[in-house]
Amino acid sequence: MASNQIIDQTSCAKVALIGRPNVGKSSLFNYLTKSKAALVAETPGLTRDRRYGITDLSKGRITLIDTGGISTDLEDPLAQNVIDQTKQAIEEADALIMLFDGVQGLTPDDLELLQMVRRSCKPFIAVVNKIDSKEKEIHLSDFFETGIENLLAISAKTGRGIKRLVEAIFEIIHVDNKRDQESEPEEEAETSSEPTETQDSNHVQPPVRVSIVGRPNVGKSSMLNRIVGEPRMVVSDIPGTTRDAIDCLVKRPGFRPIIFVDTAGVRRKSRVRDKIEKFSAIKSLDAIKDSHICICVFDATEGITDQDKRLVGYTAEFGKGCITVFNKWDLVKDDPKRRKLLNEEARFLRKVVPYAPHLNISALTGKNVSKIFPLIHDVYKDFSYKETTGRLNRILRQAMLHKNPPVTKGHYLKLYYVTQTGTQPPTFTFFANYPKLFPEHYIRYLKNYFRQELNIPHTPIKIVLRER
Repeated sequence: MASNQIIDQTSCAKVALIGRPNVGKSSLFNYLTKSKAALVAETPGLTRDRRYGITDLSKGRITLIDTGGISTDLEDPLAQNVIDQTKQAIEEADALIMLFDGVQGLTPDDLELLQMVRRSCKPFIAVVNKIDSKEKEIHLSDFFETGIENLLAISAKTGRGIKRLVEAIFEIIHVDNKRDQESEPEEEAETSSEPTETQDSNHVQPPVRVSIVGRPNVGKSSMLNRIVGEPRMVVSDIPGTTRDAIDCLVKRPGFRPIIFVDTAGVRRKSRVRDKIEKFSAIKSLDAIKDSHICICVFDATEGITDQDKRLVGYTAEFGKGCITVFNKWDLVKDDPKRRKLLNEEARFLRKVVPYAPHLNISALTGKNVSKIFPLIHDVYKDFSYKETTGRLNRILRQAMLHKNPPVTKGHYLKLYYVTQTGTQPPTFTFFANYPKLFPEHYIRYLKNYFRQELNIPHTPIKIVLRER
């Protein structure tokens, strides 16, 4: 799926999808990337941020950029932000696809957008979407007013006309991406003079996936914009600004790349009545499941709510690395009583995720945001930890000397040996006489003891008990 691909924006040509709301840009994005990465519904204005996805087509590889729909009639207080995001996509793209709605016909907004596309002087393809049968091609006549001679009729829903669209894309970008891809390894070999964290002797290691999660309006998008150094995400004081999970690749010389996933804010189920918000919440939970690490962001002016605790609980339930963050610290730094209360709440979180490092930041001023990178490095290192069976069993003997398994239901519980059976998170399988009788408090003791002895303080540990 596209959401799991590495978006290297310098490796292949970029093609931006431009059009009014609900003309099918996200549907075309999903079809071409063979994914369900973009949120799709019959609701105008659903997409607001730029979304990137790499797709391997028949003639090579391109990066698609999905943009928000622009309309003068759309009652959206963030309309100007969406326009700015679309203009940035047009500026960085090598070519554009201008989409029209074959069912609704040509509108004044279409003509205005077309002028924007033409003023960019970028090569573009004009596409009339929702033409899913030969009979509907008669609707193409409605678009002759544009003065465009070669209008392509497609259906992003059924795939009709997509083959011709792919051919047209490569006709205008004039790039043989397959040839470029073949030459890339040689170029990397020439420029890579010494090994870095992202390399070993055989291959470049995959990126770390980091999801930024939290309630609406706690500053997740602002924090990501500060991290990447540009306004990649639409930011506003209006809760629910981010509706979809958006991937953003960050590369730093000498370090493993990081894919940050900006997720929609998740509220309590009782407050979620909007269909789109329900979809957004599902996408946010999926992002947590697909991540290595979750950054749980809380609003320092409001403290930690029950919903915040629930989100932190999800990261523990899914066995993900975790970093907890108080954002908007600049608003409380001069209030000692408030700071003391927040520090107490942060200590409470350690009962749920004792392995999660904590950070107080201000996305607005940039205070402490740069410290997120070394924390991600430390957490991922522990999260990917591997150990030999011999050392694990020496630690097991020490653990039982300090605290023997309890007698439960008249049975003396014994642990015979342990071996590591997985990583991300580190997973240890213990062989015992009555595995189902081991109480939770003793399993918790083993996790903490092994975490301390192995010196991996920043990762959850999964313990599996099997009968010998």
